[in-house]
This record gives sequence, C-alpha cells and structure tokens, in this order.
Amino acid sequence: MRLLFTGLATTMLLAAAPAAAAMTVGAFVTKANALRANPLSALASPDLPLLRAEAATAAAQLKADRDARRAAGRPPIACPPEGQSIGIMEMLDGLAALPPAAQRLPLKEGYARVLAGRFPCR
Repeated sequence: MRLLFTGLATTMLLAAAPAAAAMTVGAFVTKANALRANPLSALASPDLPLLRAEAATAAAQLKADRDARRAAGRPPIACPPEGQSIGIMEMLDGLAALPPAAQRLPLKEGYARVLAGRFPCR
C-alpha cells in the first residue's frame, strides 16, 4: 500500500511540475537533420517521438493562437488557401532557412514564420 501511495504521489508531483521549455528552432532542425541523414536508424531513435511531440505541440499552440486571434478580430498570422497545408520536408527546409537569430526562437514561433512566408495574408 505504501508503494502504491508513493507511486501516486510521484505521479501527481510530476503532473504538477511546470512543462519543460519549448524546443528551439535550431535544436529541432539539428535533431531532424540527424534523423534525415540516417533514415534507417531514425525509426529506432529516441529523438523521433520527441520531435513528433514537439511538432504536434507547436501545431496545437498555433491553432489555439489562430482561434484566439480570430475571436479577438485580429488578422491571422498566415493565410493558407482552403485545403492546403505545408509538408514536413518543406517545413524543415523553411525552419533551416530562418536566420540565425530566429534559430533561437521557440519552435512555435519558427513554424509561424515559415507559414507566414509560405502563405502570406494579402
């Protein structure tokens, strides 16, 4: 019983701990490029699920930002045509092409810059 309580307490503490800092654009690109260089070992790499999770988190945050901007009557960051999106390879290339100062930004901000460049609002 004591072991069960300790496990539950630990789980609750971890859940209450602040989230880890968002991955930077540069760190994401570095890890992604390493996986691209070795595609056969990429599936077994612990970085693959990490990168997938970071990308999903950044995408969800951008969606929430888009919805909040829309609700506030503010213009969107990017204006992709209906039904169009950006592919993962195009996104990675766009992130890698960002200037050095932007490489230090959180991934979400890098995604926003790539999307705004690819689908500018007119």
